[in-house]
Amino acid sequence: MSVFDDEVRSDITDIFYDAGFVADYRSQAGVLISGVWVVIDRDWESYSDDQQLAGRITTISVMTTDIARSDQGDTVITPAKTWTVEEVVADDGHIRRLWVT
Repeated sequence: MSVFDDEVRSDITDIFYDAGFVADYRSQAGVLISGVWVVIDRDWESYSDDQQLAGRITTISVMTTDIARSDQGDTVITPAKTWTVEEVVADDGHIRRLWVT
């Protein structure tokens, strides 16, 4: 890992601490990961393959250092609601954005 990667991960952690909150993550296999930082975005714009606005969806972003893999059917348990993962919509190797319902 490079110095740049270390710096990016440090900045991401600060962003999650400022904008997010702690939740639990449960895989379909039943593995529970407690105390992960998540950020919810209720109006993320989803686009079709031809770059037309398909709609607005709710997403939850997780750090890949906390959650190594995400699959449809996993759940994110927040104090207000349990969210179900429908699809991974973005993953840059540091942050994974999950479409949730």
